[in-house]
Amino acid sequence: MTQRTDTAPPSPPRTRPLARLAAGALALALAGCAIYRPSPLPRGPELAPSLPAKAPRPLDLDQIATLAVLNNPDLNTVRARLGVAQAQAFAAGILPNPQFNFSSDRPIDRVNAPADPRYPEYHAYGFGLSIDLRALLTQHSRHAAAHAALRQAREELLWREWQTVAEARLLYVAQTLADRRRALLDPSAAAFARAAARSRRALAEGNVARDQADADQAILVAVRAQATAAAREANQSERALRALLGLAPQVEVPLAPLPAPPIPSRAAIEAATRALPQRRPDLRALRAGYRSQEEQVRIAVLSQFPNVVIGVNRARDFSDVHSLGDAVSFDLPLFDRGQGEIAIQRATRAQLRAEYLARLDQSTADVWQLWSDLRRLHAQLEDLDRRVPRLARTVSAARRAYRAGNYPAASYLGLVGAYLGAAGTRIDVLQSLWSDSIALATLTGTQVEPAIVAGHEANPT
Repeated sequence: MTQRTDTAPPSPPRTRPLARLAAGALALALAGCAIYRPSPLPRGPELAPSLPAKAPRPLDLDQIATLAVLNNPDLNTVRARLGVAQAQAFAAGILPNPQFNFSSDRPIDRVNAPADPRYPEYHAYGFGLSIDLRALLTQHSRHAAAHAALRQAREELLWREWQTVAEARLLYVAQTLADRRRALLDPSAAAFARAAARSRRALAEGNVARDQADADQAILVAVRAQATAAAREANQSERALRALLGLAPQVEVPLAPLPAPPIPSRAAIEAATRALPQRRPDLRALRAGYRSQEEQVRIAVLSQFPNVVIGVNRARDFSDVHSLGDAVSFDLPLFDRGQGEIAIQRATRAQLRAEYLARLDQSTADVWQLWSDLRRLHAQLEDLDRRVPRLARTVSAARRAYRAGNYPAASYLGLVGAYLGAAGTRIDVLQSLWSDSIALATLTGTQVEPAIVAGHEANPT
């Protein structure tokens, strides 16, 4: 009896075309991948070594504000954060990927020898393709929410730029008026130093009374203390302004003279308050954030329904039976139907609405309060513009009589103190005027334009 042996070589597996297809799809996907490139940190500060070549000399209020917006290091950081929001909006617009799964099983026992012609058929495999319907259903809302968040980031950047403009103008005013105070006090301190020295020599020679020498010394001490404080304030403002402009410490920033600010009319304030919701970037940012939250509420409502995942499966088992089937999976909403997430998102929306109304109400109240303060300060400045020159003339006449021995030392000391106090008060009022005017311009989004107001400081020395 002859035994027949089938020695035909095994047929190649049927899954090779599928493997080649999977490898090709993987290569195509990798071809569109991003490439990592390192980005090292800077080795040192990157402060500007000088003012821009085209910048005028000296700089006025608006030119200082422009340089601050262009060069401020903190604004560059906020602009970098805006890039993150742009990337998030781009990512939200990308459709969700379908899911692909593949499985392969080979027998590891040796019941059937490898020479068995049916051995390759004992290789079982399966693959499937599925997609999440909830991700598709909420994709439009997620995209809209991300774009609203991007608009909010842009408006917040603009509001930060407005605040930087205000900060640059305030430092400009502080430095300019501190220099003006020094110009008032330094010559006075030098003159009173000479007077105190003469009084000491005359006292030693017995030509003046001690009360006169003591009065000259007291005036000198008071004026020197005020001059030192003004110099310290000027140096602090100068350093802060250079830092705000992103300039190196050695850069000189020449500033133009500063007049008094204008006072807007009631009609202009009424129009500005009506336009606050459309003009103010922070209010527009809050509205954009509210729209983004509206989409979050919509996403939470859509997500309360069972999440359905549908797909198709293709498989072959060990007995070489091929199958093609469908697959559906979904959550059973027995306990969690999204009530908690919906409640959180609705409460967050209510919070944002309350924040917007509070900001709008407070801004309106602040505008009218600043306008009232500006009118009061402007009236005070006009009064000082009349008083200071008269006091300067009185002090000059009293000094001549005092040197001649015809005027009491205590009275002269009181006159000098009254003049320096009034002249210093005028500078303080002018600084308060500018501070409130800059704050009002920031709150209303209007441009602050300098306007010349009659008045000047007279120097009794």
